[in-house]
Amino acid sequence: MKLIVITNEEGPETRGALEIADVVAKEGYDVDKIDWESDEAASLARLYDIYSTPAFIVTGDDGRQIEMWQGNQIPLASDITHLM
Repeated sequence: MKLIVITNEEGPETRGALEIADVVAKEGYDVDKIDWESDEAASLARLYDIYSTPAFIVTGDDGRQIEMWQGNQIPLASDITHLM
């Protein structure tokens, strides 16, 4: 399983989102941090129907979406690790 975190560098929520990503990574989980302005983020936005940041997507090993939070729906690190 993997956590994908997409943030907008200019957004005020970015620091908190990246801190959550770091906590999950320290627990030993695979975490990808992606900037909203990147080509990869554009592809992921189409694939997972992401329309706001920060976005947290938990995926299975096959890339299938398990859970997603975006915008004002900021999960706790424990919510994420519980799924993983």
